[in-house]
Amino acid sequence: MNRLGIFYGTWTTEYNADFMKYTKKAADAGFDVIELMADVIDGMDKQSRKDLKSLGDDLGIGFTFAADPPAQYDVTSPETGVRDRAVEKLKGYLRIVNEFDSHIACGIVNGVWNSKIVDSKEEHTKRSLDSMRKLMPLAEELDVDICLEVVNRFEYFMLNTCREALAYIGQVGSRNLKVQLDTFHMNIEEDSFEAAILEAGDQLGYFHAGENNRKPPGTGFLPWGEIFGALKKIDYKGVVSLESFVEKGGDFGESCSVWRDLMPGSDIDTEVVKANRFLRRMMAN
Repeated sequence: MNRLGIFYGTWTTEYNADFMKYTKKAADAGFDVIELMADVIDGMDKQSRKDLKSLGDDLGIGFTFAADPPAQYDVTSPETGVRDRAVEKLKGYLRIVNEFDSHIACGIVNGVWNSKIVDSKEEHTKRSLDSMRKLMPLAEELDVDICLEVVNRFEYFMLNTCREALAYIGQVGSRNLKVQLDTFHMNIEEDSFEAAILEAGDQLGYFHAGENNRKPPGTGFLPWGEIFGALKKIDYKGVVSLESFVEKGGDFGESCSVWRDLMPGSDIDTEVVKANRFLRRMMAN
């Protein structure tokens, strides 16, 4: 059965959060993996990172890392110096993944989340491809899969469908560059959940599970039977990670446009346990 993960932002609205606390919460709620932001880890001192990894080892919790860079590190920038600094920043993220004995760097590694087009999508994509080709040798050396998240048109412009991501990966030509699909974004952009997952096939490296409205899985109307049936058809063995944003305010509330509390009065600890059980039933069936 797939390992089941959870993004720490399901519990908090802030990027810079107590990762020790949320790693414990992930274990208490029955998850196998916690997804953290590499940029926040990058700002921690070495002993704090060592303590966090030790806690994960003690609890049996693995780590994956969202490697979305801040705006000043844009691998698609028209400025060569910015792109070069961005590639070096991302290399640092890959070393963090390796430091935690992980193999997954996910998110919008190919650009900057919520950024806008400066000249054209095509020119941004060309510069992104050039930067990614410079990054992939280290990913291959460290055995880290970079999983490019396919997101909706309102959050980023470059890769909105699985097909676009596969075309991008084909132009880079590295075995360690994979697709990351997310059911919330797929519901907006794809014609079919099943068709997109089948098209991804063995190029699918990471999978986010969240409802049509960003609530936890099992609370909305997404066709989870179809989704997990397709994952079974391609024999997907990777992590399925719950990602949900339900509380307004803070870093995530602003970034993900959560302008109202989506589950007022609910206890999020209870809700994630329910979602865990739901996803495990789906995986088992």
